[in-house]
Formats: sequence, C-alpha cells, structure tokens
Amino acid sequence: MKKNMPIRIAQIMGKWFGGGVEAVVMNYYRNIDRNKIQFDFICDSDSTAIPYEEIEKLGGSVILVPPYQKIFKYHKELKKVLRAGNYKIVHSHINTLSVFSLWAAKSVGIPIRIAHSHSTTNKEEWKKNLLKQLLRPFSKIFATDYMACSKYAGRWMFGNKAYNEGKVFLLNNAIDLNKFKYDEIMRYQKRKELGISDDTLVVGHIGRFVGAKNHQYLIDIFNELHQKNKKSILLLAGIGPLMDVVKAKVRLLGLEEAVKFLYQVDDTNALYHAFDVFVLPSLYEGLPVVGIEAQASSNVCFFSDNITREVKILDSTDFISLNCSPKEWAEIILASVEGHKKCDIVNEFLQSSFNIKSEVNKLEYKYLKLIGITDSKTKVLHLLSTSCFSGAENVACQIIDMYKNDINYEMVYCSVIGENRQCLDDRKIPVLELKKFSIKNIINARKKFKPNVVHAHDIKASIAAALLFRKTLVISHVHANHENMRKHNIKTFLFNLVSSRFTSIIWVSQSAFDNYVYKAKVKDKSIVLYNVIKVQELIDKIKEDKKEYPNYDLIFLGRLTYQKDPIRLIHIIKMLKYKKSDIKVAIVGTGDLENNIKVEIERNKLNNNVDFIGFVSNPYKILNSSKLLILTSRYEGTPMVALEAIALGIPIISTPTDGMKKLIKNNINGYLSEKNDILVEKILEILNDDTKLYQMIKNAKNMSKKLNNCLEYKKELSIIYEKR
Repeated sequence: MKKNMPIRIAQIMGKWFGGGVEAVVMNYYRNIDRNKIQFDFICDSDSTAIPYEEIEKLGGSVILVPPYQKIFKYHKELKKVLRAGNYKIVHSHINTLSVFSLWAAKSVGIPIRIAHSHSTTNKEEWKKNLLKQLLRPFSKIFATDYMACSKYAGRWMFGNKAYNEGKVFLLNNAIDLNKFKYDEIMRYQKRKELGISDDTLVVGHIGRFVGAKNHQYLIDIFNELHQKNKKSILLLAGIGPLMDVVKAKVRLLGLEEAVKFLYQVDDTNALYHAFDVFVLPSLYEGLPVVGIEAQASSNVCFFSDNITREVKILDSTDFISLNCSPKEWAEIILASVEGHKKCDIVNEFLQSSFNIKSEVNKLEYKYLKLIGITDSKTKVLHLLSTSCFSGAENVACQIIDMYKNDINYEMVYCSVIGENRQCLDDRKIPVLELKKFSIKNIINARKKFKPNVVHAHDIKASIAAALLFRKTLVISHVHANHENMRKHNIKTFLFNLVSSRFTSIIWVSQSAFDNYVYKAKVKDKSIVLYNVIKVQELIDKIKEDKKEYPNYDLIFLGRLTYQKDPIRLIHIIKMLKYKKSDIKVAIVGTGDLENNIKVEIERNKLNNNVDFIGFVSNPYKILNSSKLLILTSRYEGTPMVALEAIALGIPIISTPTDGMKKLIKNNINGYLSEKNDILVEKILEILNDDTKLYQMIKNAKNMSKKLNNCLEYKKELSIIYEKR
C-alpha cells in the first residue's frame, strides 16, 4: 500500500436488496473519513438494488461473486477476489453465513476477519432459519474479531461467554440526525404528494416483504385500527417475495383504499415525516435501523417484544407482545397517538448512541487499531481511595461509561476493589486495581497506565495525586459539602497546601464551594458541575434484574455512615409505624453503622416493617418498586441516588441538605424539612393520596429531562481534560 493511500476494507454484503443492513453499512461509508479508509463491496451477483453510482462517486467499488447458494463457485471466486485485493481486513455482514466468507478470507491469509451479527432468529420461522441455527456454533471459527448491532444480536450469535468477556464490539445502527430530524414543511409536502389530508392518521412501515417482518399480522392490526378510525391509512414501503401474499390479504379484508404499497422508496426521510405512528411487529430483528430513523422523525413507535429494548430512545416508543391480539395492538396505538405532537427531538438523540457522527469515529478507530495504526489519546486515570461503592464511585463510573465510545479518550478506574467488584463488573468498567491505597501501589499504577490526566474523586486521592503525579494534569473532584471541609483541620490544610498542583477543582454544588474554608485561594481554578445520569442505562439496569420485590412505601438507598445519618431514619420509621402500622420500608446499603441499625430495628420492634437488604450491586429495580425515597443526610452534594429516583419518577422526602435544595421543590416532586415530625406528616400525606402521588411522579420525570443533559456535562469535562 502506498504511503497516504486509504486502507481498503472488503465489506462482504451477500445479497443486496436495499434492506436494513445495506442501509447501515452505507450510513457508515458516507460518514467515515474516506481519505483514511475505503470500502470495496463484495455482493452476490443476484443482488437487485446496489447503488453503484453513489459507491463509485465516494471512491469505493462493487465486486460481484456467484450467489452463496453455489457454495463451491462462491468460495473459489471469493478467494480470487480477496487475494487480488490484498486486503488486511475483511468485514462480513451475512450473519452466520460469514463462516463461508471468512473461511475464504483465512484461506488467502487475510489477518483480520470480522464477523458481524445484524440479526437473530425466531422459533416461528425455525424451518426457514434452520441453516442459521446449524451454522451458529461455527460463527467464531474463522473470525478474529466479533461485532454486533445490539447486545441481543451479539449474545445470540457469539454466545454469552464471549459477550460477557467483552469480546464482542458493539456498533450501533447509527443514523445522520440532520437527515431525519422532524421537518414540518417536508411533512406537508410529502403528504400532499401522496394525497393525504392533515387530519388523516397515517400508520407507517418500512421493510422488506419477508416472513421476519410479519406483514400479515401488521395488516390484521391495521384492520382493527381502521374499523375504529376510518380516517386512517397504512403506508407500506419496500419490496420482497411476500408482497403478493400481503396484497391478497389486503383485498380479502377490503382495505384496498386504506393500504398503499409504495414499493422501493428513495426518500425515506421524507416518508417518515408523513407518518404519525410507526409499527414494526417483527418476529425477530438485530437492531432495526428503521426503528431509529422513525424515532428521529418524532413518530410514535411500536415494536414487537421480540425486538431488543436497546432500540428505544424516546418515551413515545413502546413494545407490545405478539401474544396480544391485533385488536389490543390497535387500541394501544390509538390511545398513544392521541395528543402526540411531532417536534424536533435531536437533543435526545445526541445523548443516545445512535448519532452517526460519533459512532463512525468509533468504527474508524477500531479499524485503524486492528491494523496497528492509532492516534494519541487522552488517558484519564480515575483515582479513588475507597473500596466501597457510593456516590463518588458511581460518578466515576458514569464518566468512564460516558467516554467509552470516544476514540479520543481512554479511561480506567483505579482504586482498592473491595465490595466494588460486582458493581464495576456489571458496568463493564476497565479497572486498574490497587491491592492497597499506598504510595508504592499508586506509583506502579502510574507507570503501568501512563495517564495524561488524573481525575481524583475524594480528598485523600486528590492529595495523593498532587504529590505523586508531578508531570501530569491533576483534577480534584469534591463530591459532597463535607462538614470537615468547612473548618480548619489537617485535611483541609493539606488539601489547600497541594491545591496549586490542581489544574481544576470540580465542586458538586455551589454551596460545597462556598462553604470551603480556603475557597478564596482556589477560586480561579474552581468549577461547579452538578451530577447527571444516563436515564436509559438506568432503565436497562432495571430490566436486567429478573428478581421480584415487594412494593415498598419507602426506600433508603445509600451508605450507612455518619454522613447519611441512618439512626435518624430509624426514628422516622418508628414514628410512621405509630400512625401507619403496615408501613413497609427497604434499607439498601452497608457501612460503619450497619450493626447499629440492625440493633435499632430490633430494639424498636420494626422487623416486620423493615427489610434490611444490605449491599446490592444493582439496586435499581428495588428503587423502582418503591413509592418514595427517603434521605436523612447531614450533608450532601448532588446525590446520584436522588437523580436516579427523580428519573424513575420517585418523589423524595429529605433533610434540606446542600444538593437537595436544588433538586426538590416542596409539594412538587417531594418535600424537604429539618424536622422529623413534618417529614412523617408529608410521607403519610403523599402515601394516602394517590392523586398527589401521581402528580409528583409526573413532576419528577419532567424535572429529570431538564437535569440530565449528559451532552453538556461531557462537553464541560472535555474542556477540563484538555487544559494540558
């Protein structure tokens, strides 16, 4: 390969019929840096919808080989093509059939062979997919690397063991947001072109007419919907072998005037704008790109429950079981569409993982890394002195996760790993373990990781970082308005002494900074940055937990330490029991005061009222099973558990600590008071009034949307990290 020539990658496409996989690969090809990387598309000769002109214009080429059904001719010709191309990477997109294409690649000595899972299968089509099932155990045999469009597709093709060990590279079916963002004028023009009036309810579907897409069931759903709303039509875009069968069913049901077959459509972005609701009752999928596009165009979307939950980005998207009748589907759709107003939802998508602008960087970096070409990255070591899992540890994990797909950064969690291990494993956080928080071990960690930035998440870690990382950018992150930071003591003295080494000090709230005893000396390098959470990941965590929990009236979730004041919690529960004998409370957490709490529960005869659950690495389903969160802290920053509760629509009863004053508005999404009797009164008031509780739940969720702008949070952090 000549110097400065792009790397050419062989993309094995199989039969190109203009489906979802082809659309995904073309999305990446249009957006990748083609000065560095070029694609050659190897397709079966019986393909029908290859965009030759666009591919050639972008600098790629199309090479036809015999269809894979002619396996010996296919293998012979593919080897000839791959040998002539002198490729370093072959990327096969034909699911389990990749065993044949990658066999040919290995035969001619291509070193990097990627098997990519774009789909799964379904028991309803077991005969049709028999070959898939037979070949699945061989999916990894000739592959050097595994990719998948979703967790579900990755686990299905490569197995749980490979997926859990981090061997499957997830590449989302990302889209160009600018192309699909909602446009009122485009909606008007497309509807006018199709002869559709403004007051017509348009149900849309885009997909090939094949068994997996379940078109006949979709027609049954629309038939029920149309009986209830005659001002409705169904638009079907796509072609395929079952189109005539579907047309026959439409005629049989007398729906010819209400169902329009649009065949192959080039301007799908405009078509999505004409829809009101998008319905995809597939028998199986990988992660349907049409589902992402439909949401980006602000449609109400309904998918079958056979489709991975990873496709859901917006609250207006939901899943319905195929065990439900078509009539039930129709009723749910009509109820959800009523009152929905389409709008520009780009911001929600920017915070998801489906923006092609960010995902293409991830793929580009992966390709270059596989052949040993890497650009310099900012390496961030997150240093903590604790072995427990609480707010600061949670924030560190959130930040690492936020940057996991950013090719400009590499991050690692560095601490003593005690009870944290399960939490870190569950979140797939890269770890550099310290056997002990000591000078020797920290220096060894420095030598091993060679960070550009040390992000220290507690005072002890901050002091250690300032002293031991003399040639590295050091950031101190103060996660709470600690009482001991408000007065002169050895800790604040040392923190102030080394503060000249900090490039920045991040305070979790304004009052945490305002109350710091030496604030005047660090004013110029101090930044207030309130915590945020990724709401969708919280929801995913709940779904991962298959256990069943009681419905709790109250939950306390946090460390059992002096700061959290759990003894006060027991006094409040005792007062509640006096007025509501069946009060049910969950206490989730561990800490120095654990034995004291157990003694107090026993002494106050609260065993029947309190479930002491202890430490749980994934407590979010328990939180979601509770009506109210209670916090009795002496001091706080912006507690992550409060943000998580608000995101789940759980009102909060709390002492009026620093961070909580920003999050809680009395009688809106919770209540703050320093007095136990008022807290008890408010808890009972909310629990006894379903209307009030429902309104608070609604208010909490609305507030969460404003609070959790992960994009802005990451932008602020990146500015801090790049001060070097």
